[in-house]
Amino acid sequence: MIQFPRNLHNLHYFKHNGKQFVSDLDAGVVIPVNKVVCDVLNACSVSETDTIIDDFSDRYNRSEVFEALAFLSKLSEIGLLFSSHPAEMELIRRNERPKIFMTAGILESRKTTPFLLSAANHQLLKMLANYSDLYLPVSETDNNRQEIEDGLRTEGVQSIFFRNDRSFSPAKFIPKDCTGVLALAPLTVGEQVFLKFNTTPVILRLSNEALISHKARSTVLERCAVLRNFDAFACDASWTQTFFSDFVPDLGVFHHVPYGVDTSVFKPMDKTRCKHQLSQALGNETILQKPLVGIVPGLNSHETLRFLRKLRFANPDFNWLVIHSTQMDDDTNDGCVNFFNIASLQDKEASPFIFNALDALVFPTILGSFPLLLLEIVACGIPTVVWGYSKPKEISGACRFIQISPSLFDPVDLPVESISQELRFLLENPNEQKDLVRAGLKAISTWSWEETIQRILRLFGDLQNRKVPEYKSTKHRLLFRKHYNPVCGKIESEAFVLSKVPTLLDIEQAIAMTLLEEHTPMEVKTVLHAICKEPERVKKILENLL
Repeated sequence: MIQFPRNLHNLHYFKHNGKQFVSDLDAGVVIPVNKVVCDVLNACSVSETDTIIDDFSDRYNRSEVFEALAFLSKLSEIGLLFSSHPAEMELIRRNERPKIFMTAGILESRKTTPFLLSAANHQLLKMLANYSDLYLPVSETDNNRQEIEDGLRTEGVQSIFFRNDRSFSPAKFIPKDCTGVLALAPLTVGEQVFLKFNTTPVILRLSNEALISHKARSTVLERCAVLRNFDAFACDASWTQTFFSDFVPDLGVFHHVPYGVDTSVFKPMDKTRCKHQLSQALGNETILQKPLVGIVPGLNSHETLRFLRKLRFANPDFNWLVIHSTQMDDDTNDGCVNFFNIASLQDKEASPFIFNALDALVFPTILGSFPLLLLEIVACGIPTVVWGYSKPKEISGACRFIQISPSLFDPVDLPVESISQELRFLLENPNEQKDLVRAGLKAISTWSWEETIQRILRLFGDLQNRKVPEYKSTKHRLLFRKHYNPVCGKIESEAFVLSKVPTLLDIEQAIAMTLLEEHTPMEVKTVLHAICKEPERVKKILENLL
């Protein structure tokens, strides 16, 4: 608990639209407060903490007083409102919780983020706040500032308001003893700049669903080139790094951190009852007459409809339910094809009942699919056919898998015939269904939200241990030249370090020395891989230089 008396910064109190605010003029921030916090601030420079608690408990509810003290304690930890106090700093060190700074991109992209992804990030923040202190910068000019602040407080996130001008970068409010920076949305240009010049580990959340866009894939490749040795991607799908294996020299920057599954909500239910509920909701009685197969597309809208037409033609005796979270043309003129768009909290609450109505699931491990859907549907006891570039480690051994050739940017080769064969085998063999369901439920039990949070915190710990002084490039006087080799009849390149006695250098090493003067080690590694095609050789060259 924060200890008083304390010296205060230069503070200014004011009201706006019926709300109370305090402006920290020394830090340049405006913080929304309530009357309890204001009264505590007015007394904290002359009274001790115990005295304030006793005096204010007569005026307010005791829990409100402690909530105000906890709120002020968090602000003090990041250098707001109060002058530093040695005794309190020692107390904080003894009772330290991880401090995680969130980038503002999650707010700026909230209108374009699919509902399912927003809901998953909301739960992630809420759970992470149980284990760490979270801070998120919010611009004063945001029209929904109060709504945002209330929402963040509910999730356990401390909002930091700042002036939206050049003199006040959000980076200013990163706590000095910050455990790390977590980006749940692509970095803005400004964020990339200020994160490049600090020594705080950065974890960038990489949503597999967002990678359906070619622009998003290019952004990942660009970001890979400037990652420091204490930065990383946290992928929500185990198969994501497969797609970048031919493009990224060090796949160690990708870490599998899936969203958690609430198995108290997503669990096996009475299938007959769920089928009747779905039939009534959709006004479609054919759902009760044929096996119902769920499809998570992971494809663009027109590709999904093409995929459906082929599956429907090959399997006329099945009903189909397309489960998605983006806008899609539902007009197929086919009563056997149904769509379930999870676009609201009401849809999310209904999803366990919808999932339990399925007899089987078809899921793609390709860029664009949402892996949390796979986990939640399997948690409902649904046997699954997976097609894609790699078997999902999340449910390894708990699915029928169809391998297709990997391709990062080319159109996906849809294995309609193989999917049809696997579905028929699965639905005609009850014992195979039971085995897959049993294995799936066992696998899902390991993917709790608590495990997700611990993976994030462990990754931050690993990145903290990797922090070493950044490479300081030394300019070399190098000479590159070409000469004709009569033995092999080819023109070859040479490199020399210019000194009193010029020294012959390995050409790849000379290129690396030149590039390191202006580029990050990861960028240089990318170029060397393209030149010599020998990973071990590239590793040795960089080890000698770094």
